[in-house]
Amino acid sequence: MARATIKDIALAANVSPMTVSNVLNGRRAKASDETVERIMVAVRELGYRPNMSARSLVSNASRMVGVVIPFTETQNQLLLDNPFYAEMISGIESALRQNGYYMMLSGVGESNAQLDTLSHWNMDGLIVLGVYREGLYQHLRELDLPTLLIDSYIDDAHFHHLRLDDEAAAYAATSHLIARGHTGIALVTGVIRTSGVIERRLAGYKRALSEAGIGFDAARVLSGSVTFDWGAEAADRLTQLPGVTAAFCTADLIAAGLLAGLHRLGRRIPEDYSVMGFDNLPVSRMVYPALTTVDQSILEKGKLAGDLIARVLRKEAAPRESTTDVRIVERDSVLDRRPK
Repeated sequence: MARATIKDIALAANVSPMTVSNVLNGRRAKASDETVERIMVAVRELGYRPNMSARSLVSNASRMVGVVIPFTETQNQLLLDNPFYAEMISGIESALRQNGYYMMLSGVGESNAQLDTLSHWNMDGLIVLGVYREGLYQHLRELDLPTLLIDSYIDDAHFHHLRLDDEAAAYAATSHLIARGHTGIALVTGVIRTSGVIERRLAGYKRALSEAGIGFDAARVLSGSVTFDWGAEAADRLTQLPGVTAAFCTADLIAAGLLAGLHRLGRRIPEDYSVMGFDNLPVSRMVYPALTTVDQSILEKGKLAGDLIARVLRKEAAPRESTTDVRIVERDSVLDRRPK
């Protein structure tokens, strides 16, 4: 069956195609309520669906927002392998849909080929997660599209930013462990990159130790990748560190792996080692023991990102810098070692 057109709707409703176009595009001032009702009945009966490609050509707006996940670690090349991204993307898509936009999702490797493909799809704007000042950054700059960067510390007024205060969040997490009597605290993390999220969390960890009068030991910083496998591998190295009673993991995925690795080695959690995560992903409630973690409300953060880029595209007032809050969720993986 041929797809219904505006001309078909006009014929069925006994009005001009221009009147149908005005009504369907929200310009109803010159149409009576009875005319609008006839048009909408014809739309329903004929199963009319707007041709988004044609609209894009006429308006020069595709109503499409590209969402880009850079592959910044060679160990993780699957687009949604990290559940953090799945939750964030769910929030973004939900908000974009509520605002009348559509989402195109792409992972981008070192070649930036996928970004070239996105540019050919006539994107209205972009949301990019965790980009660093590198080749991809320059490519984004050249696209000259309204762009929101999530969890990025690139200082460039061309972009809008959404992030949390990673230094303060890591400081709070480390201080939480110190307040419970831990002085030997390891940091288990992904790759530490200049001007990146992990670098800021490392700074927060160091500041908490310093303020508590605890010396920083570089050997207690275990850096690998943001993966379950790295967390499990790090367990072997953690148990070789003298005096360590707790580990602050900069991602729940790492923490889940660390718990599994410690269980494999016959260590008790939290009696032998306390483990703290970051993100409050669903997995933090599924592991044993349930994980004490930093909640950054990922789903809501994704929704805020979708709302922000929609405001930018509608040319409404939108902040260049937006910061979200965190809170510590206490569960069972941290032991209070303070004297009773």
